[in-house]
Amino acid sequence: MELNDLKSDWKNAGEDFKSEADLRLMTKIVNHPSIKKIRTKLIIEVIVLSFFLFIYYDWFDGDKKPFYANLSLVVGLLLYIFNDVIGYISITRPIREANLKLSLQNYLMRIKLLSISSVIITSLYSISIVIFFTSIINFTKEKGLILIFSVVVAIQFILLSLRMWTKWIKNLKLQVKDFNIDEES
Repeated sequence: MELNDLKSDWKNAGEDFKSEADLRLMTKIVNHPSIKKIRTKLIIEVIVLSFFLFIYYDWFDGDKKPFYANLSLVVGLLLYIFNDVIGYISITRPIREANLKLSLQNYLMRIKLLSISSVIITSLYSISIVIFFTSIINFTKEKGLILIFSVVVAIQFILLSLRMWTKWIKNLKLQVKDFNIDEES
């Protein structure tokens, strides 16, 4: 009975034929579901932050804030957007080396650098928001508590981002380690 099942499965295996064009589309990195989520997040962030960049001066009294506060906000925001775009490009364009192991090692190094720059730029962006919104405030006890709460929330988001990067880098390191184990066998 098993031999007949195996023969039947073998005959039916070729029925779901994929064209070469379909196979190329399936293997492109940009078609991966995780990359699609990252791209959607990037597009939404760029739209929202660009909108904020155009309205902050009028809606949040940028004209009444000092020059350094406006400058820090704009530079922080642009750095954040630029870092997101560079990150997306880095993730979707893997390094192609002579072999897969070397490509993965170089990709890991690039992701490590990207994670460091991402956390630093996110921190700078958070600081620029705090500078902008606190530049002309006369602090009372309640306003000070709100500021402390806001800073704690920003630090939590930065730590969450750092944790996600660490998890991703750990998974990449395991993949590189798996290549080393395979070579030793």
